[in-house]
Amino acid sequence: MKRTINVEAFIYNEKKDEILAVRKRDLTWGFPGGSVETDETMEDTLKNKVKEQTNVDIRIDSLLFCKERRTEWEHVCTFVFKASAKGDFQNIRSGDSIFRAKWLSIPSADDLIQLDNLVLNKLIFERGVLYENRNEFPVR
Repeated sequence: MKRTINVEAFIYNEKKDEILAVRKRDLTWGFPGGSVETDETMEDTLKNKVKEQTNVDIRIDSLLFCKERRTEWEHVCTFVFKASAKGDFQNIRSGDSIFRAKWLSIPSADDLIQLDNLVLNKLIFERGVLYENRNEFPVR
């Protein structure tokens, strides 16, 4: 059975009441992120993927939730982190691994992003839990 860990960033711009979303190659909208490689931490992967996909630097604030999907041939865990954009985050651009990156209003994002019974407004006010990265051995 193939096991995969994915990470995604919920990035909210409080001043404009927008979230950063990406339109993936399969034409669905979602949060920026991707699969964690064996030589990376979840935090490093998330920061790198968001930068690669949107040109936005982030600070990870907390872990919001984890969703799990298991079938006969694969087991996928996706960790969704609340993150804050740093620097000039209005100058976004789409990376090669996605179709488009865009700041979306909450009503628009609610219509476009499928979250399995979650509402974006709830995520905005959710504080999440502290994410702690304890590397007990050096990562190559």
